Formats: sequence, C-alpha cells, structure tokens
Amino acid sequence: MKKTLIVALCLFLSACGAKLNGTYSDAMGITSYKFESGGKVYVSAMGIESEWKYQVDGKRVKIEGAQGNIILTVMDDGSLQGPLDIKLTKKVE
Repeated sequence: MKKTLIVALCLFLSACGAKLNGTYSDAMGITSYKFESGGKVYVSAMGIESEWKYQVDGKRVKIEGAQGNIILTVMDDGSLQGPLDIKLTKKVE
C-alpha cells in the first residue's frame, strides 16, 4: 500500500512539475523528444533534429517551435501522449 502511494505521489509531482528531463520516444523509434533544463527540447523525427521550447502546465506539455506548436499529455504511467495518439515512453539512460 505504501509503495503504491509513493509511486502515485511521484507520478503526480512529476506531472505537476515545471520541467521534464530525459528522452521520450515512440515504440518504433521514429520520433523522439529530448527534454533538458531551461525549457529546451530537441525533437527528432526521421533523422531530422530541431530545438524547440517547452512548458509544463499540469498534465499538458506545450512545445513551441518555428514550425508551430505541439501539445503532449502526461499520462498516469509517466508516458507522454502525442498527436494521433502516439505514445512516447521514457528511455532508460
């Protein structure tokens, strides 16, 4: 019971935080998002990488770039849900 509560609290706090860290990618490895401190995220799609800015607002992650904006949702398991229901999971680094 305590472990479940601790895991739930950690997920809640990570979803409510002002930043993300690490690399999240789709199951096929076509798209990845590398979140760094200072609100920077490096988006890589099919071998092309670009630098964008991001903000976390509750369970929503707004990514802003010259090509437009992307909204991701932080899921209860810590993964990110993207456009077209693409699920991004955090890579173990």
